[in-house]
Amino acid sequence: MNDIVVCPHCGFRFSRAYSRIKMCGGCPQSVGQCGSIMCPRCKKEFGLHEGNSFGNV
Repeated sequence: MNDIVVCPHCGFRFSRAYSRIKMCGGCPQSVGQCGSIMCPRCKKEFGLHEGNSFGNV
């Protein structure tokens, strides 16, 4: 189950799981319920409520 998110900064579509693995590996908050996500393309962090989520694809 991968939730697709669209970055509000650059428009890149990516899965939430991919971002967590690729971008959040060294962050201690990534283990818990972090409300932010980082775009793999532009590397900008934003709240999950800011990006468009397309649910399960």
